[in-house]
Amino acid sequence: MNAEIERRDWEFSDDECLSVEVRSDGRPVVAGYAVKYGKLSVDLGGFREQILPGAFDKVLQRQRGKQDVVALYNHDANQLLGRSSSGTLELASDDTGLRYSVSLPNTELGRMIQEMVARKDLRGSSFAFTVDQRGESWAPGDDGKPQRSIREVSGLFDVSVVTHPAYPSSTTSVARRNLDQWLASCLEERADVAATPEVLANSQLAMTAFLRLRAAKLRSFLRGERR
Repeated sequence: MNAEIERRDWEFSDDECLSVEVRSDGRPVVAGYAVKYGKLSVDLGGFREQILPGAFDKVLQRQRGKQDVVALYNHDANQLLGRSSSGTLELASDDTGLRYSVSLPNTELGRMIQEMVARKDLRGSSFAFTVDQRGESWAPGDDGKPQRSIREVSGLFDVSVVTHPAYPSSTTSVARRNLDQWLASCLEERADVAATPEVLANSQLAMTAFLRLRAAKLRSFLRGERR
């Protein structure tokens, strides 16, 4: 089964956000990072996430010359800014993160993006990607919440300049399913966890207790089927 596409949005501080450059031929270029490595996300609904250094290295090498990546405004395919196959979008993975630069078209949209980025009205980026389960790992974070670490992205589809960067509301349904699987595997190792009021008072432990109960019911059902 193919991995489902996820999207993540990032808003950077004043000294980190998007910038407008003018090349020697007079072309305006918007440049910035789609994501920075090792930057821990806010709570994404029960878990936090980070992209590890080099997570895009293999996919960029594999896709070079084979799969197109587009630059969009607000992930809207009708608002195209550039694409890798034409050379108007450049992507690179460095020690900091996934950096992109897009040569803006001489269109109303391109001129608007140039002006709004220069004024810092547009200051966020987003990217659409896929991750195979072998490219991620889960572990308890320092704050006690599950933490997803993405060490290898399997597909990269677009980078976008976005009006409302909102990492918490990014698509996380794929990650949530993988989190449930990780919690279920943890339950097999922690059969002593009981659904006490203290456990239920903690939302993450409540989820664990629920999954343990669900697993117990399933095992009971299967035992009944075998009789």
